Amino acid sequence: MGFLVEGKVVDRIELLRWKSWPWRLDIWPFAILYVVWLLAILPSIDFVDAAIALGAFVILHILTWLFTYWSVDFRCFVQATKVNDIHEAHICKVIPKKFVGSKEIVPIFCRKVLAGSSPSSITEVEEFSFDFRKQRFIFSEEKHIFYKLPYPSKETAGFYIKNTGYGSDTKVNAAVEKWGRNVFEFPQPTFQKLMKEHCMEPFFVFQVFCVCLWCLDEYWYYSLFTLFMLFLFESTMAKSRLKTLTELRRVRVDNQTLMVHRCGKWVKLSGMDLLPGDVVSIGRSAGQSGEERTIPADMLLLAGSAITNEAILTGESTPQWKVSIQGRELGEKLSARRDKNHVLFGGTKILQHTADKGAHLKTPDGGCLAIVLRTGFETSQGKLMRTILFSTERVTANSWESGLFILFLVVFALIAAGYVLKKGLEDPTRSRYKLFLSCSLIITSVIPPELPMELSIAVNTSLIALARRGIFCTEPFRIPFAGKVDICCFDKTGTLTTDDMEFRGFVGLDGSLNLETDTNKVPERTLEILSACHALVFVDNKLVGDPLEKAALKGIDWIYTSDEKAMPRKGNGQPVQILQRHHFASHLKRMAVVARVQEEFFSFVKGAPETIQERLTDIPPGYVDTYKHYTRQGSRVLALAYKHLPEMAVCR
Repeated sequence: MGFLVEGKVVDRIELLRWKSWPWRLDIWPFAILYVVWLLAILPSIDFVDAAIALGAFVILHILTWLFTYWSVDFRCFVQATKVNDIHEAHICKVIPKKFVGSKEIVPIFCRKVLAGSSPSSITEVEEFSFDFRKQRFIFSEEKHIFYKLPYPSKETAGFYIKNTGYGSDTKVNAAVEKWGRNVFEFPQPTFQKLMKEHCMEPFFVFQVFCVCLWCLDEYWYYSLFTLFMLFLFESTMAKSRLKTLTELRRVRVDNQTLMVHRCGKWVKLSGMDLLPGDVVSIGRSAGQSGEERTIPADMLLLAGSAITNEAILTGESTPQWKVSIQGRELGEKLSARRDKNHVLFGGTKILQHTADKGAHLKTPDGGCLAIVLRTGFETSQGKLMRTILFSTERVTANSWESGLFILFLVVFALIAAGYVLKKGLEDPTRSRYKLFLSCSLIITSVIPPELPMELSIAVNTSLIALARRGIFCTEPFRIPFAGKVDICCFDKTGTLTTDDMEFRGFVGLDGSLNLETDTNKVPERTLEILSACHALVFVDNKLVGDPLEKAALKGIDWIYTSDEKAMPRKGNGQPVQILQRHHFASHLKRMAVVARVQEEFFSFVKGAPETIQERLTDIPPGYVDTYKHYTRQGSRVLALAYKHLPEMAVCR
């Protein structure tokens, strides 16, 4: 019986319990075969023929044992029994969704937890769970499904804004028991373990089998040299993988000391001791070497604002402006996609922060007030680590095409071996031992003996070349598949092209397709929108932000000051004071600011032309034809709009 699992990773699981050791299918059938050989076969036939039969039994037994290592389904069939009751299960077979990974056998854990809606109804119940690729799944007795361990990352805005952290040590201990410490824990494999993994691969086993056959045929020197070279190359690859995994272990949660609000007071805690639901004070901090410290977990800003560098997660060098969730509807739930500009992601760095002195909790060190959403492998940095650690599937040197080609050759090899066996048995003087050895060599000669070694040499040469350039590979045998790549696509400006943007001009002012490059002929309101509707900020007295926005500001010859004011370098234009930013959101495809020009208030908006079109009260003639004309030429086209606002009080 299969149990469904909620989420995007696991499709379903099957509950199993281990069979008793004597009743496993890789034990008792072969015990019977060995007894039959000893009591019936050995006394009745020639010793050489009996030895050949024993050798066949031993090879079959070894292959059965190896298949339990190569195939999860076969191991479950041989060594375990399916059960329907989770109380009887020892393990479960995890069947992931398509393109997520391969099947695995994982243990089922049972622990006692307290459950109940009120203090008087609290009882101790059993909780069953399993861990798959650093994610925990818990069994629901009511729905008979497994669900992913929940984190407080989809609550309402009111829940977060009113939160003051854990109020008692009992709640802290319960949270530690539920989520564990905020660390990246994964076992560091030893060289012996990695070497064993490489030696258990089908190609390697086949090569060792061939070497044994050659030795039986008195082909000693070449056989032993081949075996020595094979072990040498496999040990080199194991050493390379060990070095790469050691490099990965250096990525860890920053253990900087933070102020955390627990039990009604601020206390100092290491970043590794943070728990989901903790209310913390976070800001820009530097280590002993002067390097900025990274954020130890995913956090939601409750008060204040920050500028972060998210290059480690997104590859974007442009700093991101993060604002608090204040002002949102209290009943509105947090959305991971929509509310990214409110979240500080684990592993990123804070370049600058501004505290909010009017927050419901005043931070003692002048940091921003934030609440921890996710820790450990559930953070954005943790998800990246899981992607690196657990590749989509185990890739070996063989492929589907080579397997099909070998299968085609095996057919002819079996015909040839069958013919030799038939003719050999007709000759009573011919040695049965030599006959069966010759037939085995004919079949194994389908795969060239040097093929695994040649693949190992090619992979090792590639690994050395990559390592010289600072590139590490956790799955060496993925390298031959890279040779099949015909097309590489890059979606980031700055990868193959320069990240500089060139301001071309304005279009659509007179209903024609002609570009206007003279800013003196452009309405002042247009220049004001372009100079104020942006997310540029000053970090260490340097203006940073989107290259497109910097190019636009430079193109119209305006300047932007650290007090959030834009003004022309020359001329009689009026300065524009930015009062409130509504940052760009990818799902909205636009951004807006509230600005003041002299004593008038405006809402300035810019974004994708098709999005702005839906909000225009008066669409200019030729609007659609104009923006499509330039987008088809490869230009970045932005639509600008504004709305006059009534007079209002401003609190800075």
